[in-house]
Amino acid sequence: MATGTNTTYLSNVVNHYFKCNFKHLLNKCRVKYAKLLLDKGKYTPEELVKLCGFTSRSVFYSAFTKEVGMVPSRYPDKSFKIPLKYD
Repeated sequence: MATGTNTTYLSNVVNHYFKCNFKHLLNKCRVKYAKLLLDKGKYTPEELVKLCGFTSRSVFYSAFTKEVGMVPSRYPDKSFKIPLKYD
């Protein structure tokens, strides 16, 4: 089914409003969904590859690390605590 929009126009809209390309925007949304599922604690990072629409484990880990700053298996890192004040 055609939507009446060509890819160049869609690409320009994404670039203008989101300040990134379509692939980056899509990966951002996928990583956000992966974080949501990881927060629920029901899925391993390996299960998230397919659930979030990534083509491979390495692509998922790369996108996740780029967005979050850590690998999925360390998110959320409950062992890391920020001190509230110094004694």
